[in-house]
Amino acid sequence: MNYGKTTIASALCATLAASAAATVPEVSGVSMSQASDRLVTITYTLSDAPAVVTLDVQTNANASAAADDPGWASIGGEAVWNAQGDVWKQVATGNRTITWRPDLSWPDHKIAASGARAVLTAWALDNTPDYMVVHLDIPGAAPNYYPAADYLPKAGYGQAGAAVTDNATYKTTKLLMRKIMAKDITWTMGSTTQETLRGSNEDAHLATLTNNYYIGVFPVTQYQWGLVKADASQKGYFTAEPAMRPIESVTFVEIRNAAAFTSADVSAYDWPAAPHGSSFLGLLRSKTGLDFELPSEAQWEFAARAGNGDGFWGDGSAILNTTADANLSRIARHGGAETSVLPTTPPAEGGTAIVGSYAPNAWGIYDMHGNVYEWCLDRYDRNISALGGKLNVNPEAPGSSFGGDTQNRHVLRGGSWTLTAGPCRSAARDVYGSKGALKNLGFRVVCTAGLK
Repeated sequence: MNYGKTTIASALCATLAASAAATVPEVSGVSMSQASDRLVTITYTLSDAPAVVTLDVQTNANASAAADDPGWASIGGEAVWNAQGDVWKQVATGNRTITWRPDLSWPDHKIAASGARAVLTAWALDNTPDYMVVHLDIPGAAPNYYPAADYLPKAGYGQAGAAVTDNATYKTTKLLMRKIMAKDITWTMGSTTQETLRGSNEDAHLATLTNNYYIGVFPVTQYQWGLVKADASQKGYFTAEPAMRPIESVTFVEIRNAAAFTSADVSAYDWPAAPHGSSFLGLLRSKTGLDFELPSEAQWEFAARAGNGDGFWGDGSAILNTTADANLSRIARHGGAETSVLPTTPPAEGGTAIVGSYAPNAWGIYDMHGNVYEWCLDRYDRNISALGGKLNVNPEAPGSSFGGDTQNRHVLRGGSWTLTAGPCRSAARDVYGSKGALKNLGFRVVCTAGLK
């Protein structure tokens, strides 16, 4: 560990590698100083391998405290999120600099000399931090990474203000992604008779995913669809206050296989082929350089459950096995009557809700239950228990499922604003043709972004 004298604190370098990569990145030589205008400068050296670097600042201990002294306490992500420079992103090896304005994000606080320390974490590129922010408004821009939700930049991206859930930025010009640590975890997919609202296609079985991945914190919104597709019309059925409502009325084909659902021949872009270059996913990959895809239904269900098993919603509350479930009402818009909702009905009165309007699940992901059904990458079969969580597309015959289904139907998950509680459960499975579009059917995205 390396210590450096500063005007406000002693600086501690924490060499923390977040994964057992072949080459582990290492931070050393940390120093922290403050200028007369209160600008804090932190310098460090990153060696051995490029890494994503994140920052914490700790205080409330004396200068001689040991590194593991419980007297050291983080001042919290809300105080340091506005740090700039070689932080919150992938950083090359060498001597690096971070600047931080505590008076902007942590006003009215003073620290005694030698009463604070900077803690830097170097995250290996195959195990990056929990949150990733992808810039849809800046083509080719590298993503930013943050270790927890309270570190995320606030309203306006880079300005202090409202909570992240109220931040229009993450529902319009940025994609906010949450890391899901799923690799080699065996879990129970599907449901048992404990859930009396269950369907006949939900046989409980063990599933194991082979990769960690990022998943969208919110479903893709109408604004994000329009920004990626360069489509000013922001296609969607609901036209009142549309920007932050989920995109719907889009087909699987438009999302992945072709520029428009009217395209005659789309089979050349079936998985495992890459998405069509002019599809939403094709354009999103081109804009960001990341491997965006629709989630497999196993990825979707694992994230929706958020560690909660049979008989529970994703926030850990019990499924009440009633068509109108009070526990579900806290986390999902559901139970609406589709035929009574007009195209111009505002979100407060009916139809889809602005994404993030309800409480999140236990992993901070919103709208996994209700709001809009979500397309999955899998082709549909009634019984998938033999797959063990494997994507249900036969790579030897991409136009078919492993069960032999060739009807070009794909899995839907999550229920919607039009439906009662049963179809909104984590285990519930539905199906629709890939060229079909509904005003209660949208999607969210996943990517690995280098995760193993």
